[in-house]
Amino acid sequence: MSFETMLEQAEQSSTVIMESGWGQGRALFGGILGALVVAHLQARSTSDAKLRALTISFVAPVEVGEVEFKAEVLRAGKSVTQMQCHVMQQDKVVVSALASFGAARSSQVVVTSEAAPNIGAIKDGLSFPYIDGIVPEFTRKIDFLYTDCDLPFSASSKSHINGWMRWKDSAEVSAACAPLLSLIALIDAWPPAILQMLERPSPASSLTWTLEFPSIDAAALSQQTNPWWQYRAQTDAAHNGYGHIAAEVWNEDGQLVAISRQTVTVFA
Repeated sequence: MSFETMLEQAEQSSTVIMESGWGQGRALFGGILGALVVAHLQARSTSDAKLRALTISFVAPVEVGEVEFKAEVLRAGKSVTQMQCHVMQQDKVVVSALASFGAARSSQVVVTSEAAPNIGAIKDGLSFPYIDGIVPEFTRKIDFLYTDCDLPFSASSKSHINGWMRWKDSAEVSAACAPLLSLIALIDAWPPAILQMLERPSPASSLTWTLEFPSIDAAALSQQTNPWWQYRAQTDAAHNGYGHIAAEVWNEDGQLVAISRQTVTVFA
């Protein structure tokens, strides 16, 4: 089942069938779940406010099969609507999310983000190889171009990632697919920046994930069906089996479109 088809299910129904092909170890790809949650909430919001922030807790591994979305409006104010969504599987919460939607309003406070750093051209990027049994199966659907980092499990001294990303097959998304939902899924597709520091394959997973969207207008999110996005992640700290990773995403024009932060568990 394509990404876009699952989004349509999440918009139209409280249940979605999660199929194989989107796995990462014993769980399904978290980026897909984040995008499905937002699709489900947006379809049930009575406001036209835009998504400003999203906080997700990955409570338990999500497996192939049916999941149920339980959405609730916590508060709907004049400008901001706060919504909650629990993703259920076998009557247990597996994902918990809070989403903040905010309408634009005039303000005397304007801070323009810095332009995207020069991390290297798309044409100079190195492709992310797929290795069956080691690399998550969902990565076959995504183009990763590394410009400054090392491959996972290469005993690298680096703890950052620079590169570009997009869907490998444009059939996963069409012009009708909301660019924001496509972007949410892609942001979580990169391996945690600390995996390249490990000497051998070891389990790791996202514990929490927070996203903020400073530029959510259509122009910043691109009118292209499947654009390239520039990605930079830096490990702020890693101790006692937990890594704390901050990331930023820009469009091809150098506009900052998303800020991401993850707490990652690593079992090595």
